[in-house]
Amino acid sequence: MLALTIMRKLRGAVICAVLIGGCALIAAPATSPEPSPKAAQLLAEGGYVEAHLMRRFAEGGLLVRLPDRTVWLLDPKKHCSWCWIYVGQTVWVKLGEQSATLLNSKGETAECWNGGQMSKY
Repeated sequence: MLALTIMRKLRGAVICAVLIGGCALIAAPATSPEPSPKAAQLLAEGGYVEAHLMRRFAEGGLLVRLPDRTVWLLDPKKHCSWCWIYVGQTVWVKLGEQSATLLNSKGETAECWNGGQMSKY
């Protein structure tokens, strides 16, 4: 009986270790994605800067970090069906005075309002 209890605890510990290890792999930062031909064409036209999509807020707002370490608040003009998928990943952004355009590695774009630079992050 004691041996059976010890075996169950050991099996539970092994399962937990495998799950935790697997979750750590999922959370590993992604490398810069290879842009699709459509995305590469838009990037070649110019104006886009590589950015890290840091966060998506519940109301839809986005935080992106540019290579110069500045963080910008963007608010999609309409629902962005793909923005939440790219949180923690590389996207490209073209910043205007009041608007911005986000571009993902598939070549999909999202028009956003430029909420300005965030000093808090």
